[in-house]
Amino acid sequence: MADAMAPDDILRACGYLEAVWREDDTAMATLLRHEPGEHPTPVLIADLGDLIMQVMLPAQLGIHDGMPADDLAAAAKKLNTDPTAQVSIVLSETLKALAPTATPEQAAIIARSLVGYLIAISEATEDHVLPLISSLRQAALQRGGTT
Repeated sequence: MADAMAPDDILRACGYLEAVWREDDTAMATLLRHEPGEHPTPVLIADLGDLIMQVMLPAQLGIHDGMPADDLAAAAKKLNTDPTAQVSIVLSETLKALAPTATPEQAAIIARSLVGYLIAISEATEDHVLPLISSLRQAALQRGGTT
């Protein structure tokens, strides 16, 4: 994952996604609380969604490190015109705009939107949601050296 988010922030966002998926109101309320100076959980979820989009979309369009310049330019052009990429950007911008002032109900909508997006752009099903969240959590732990 990119260095755009601290591992602890990814863990909190993953915890909230899992709580929403499990419909655990107590965990959701607990994870929405934050200390002064900490980012609100809905902001972390929107940031995580943006980070996931930044990683997944280029890969889905065949963009990778070491591509010849001509191939990279063609793939970048395709990324800028791909309908899935365009809708992804709109979704990300919308979630990021709503997140800073989200109510608890809106925070849950943001989380469900991210989960729905992940299912829609991947080959995941609803059965894959919890393992997917677990994978994100493991990646954050490995990045933080807390395995």
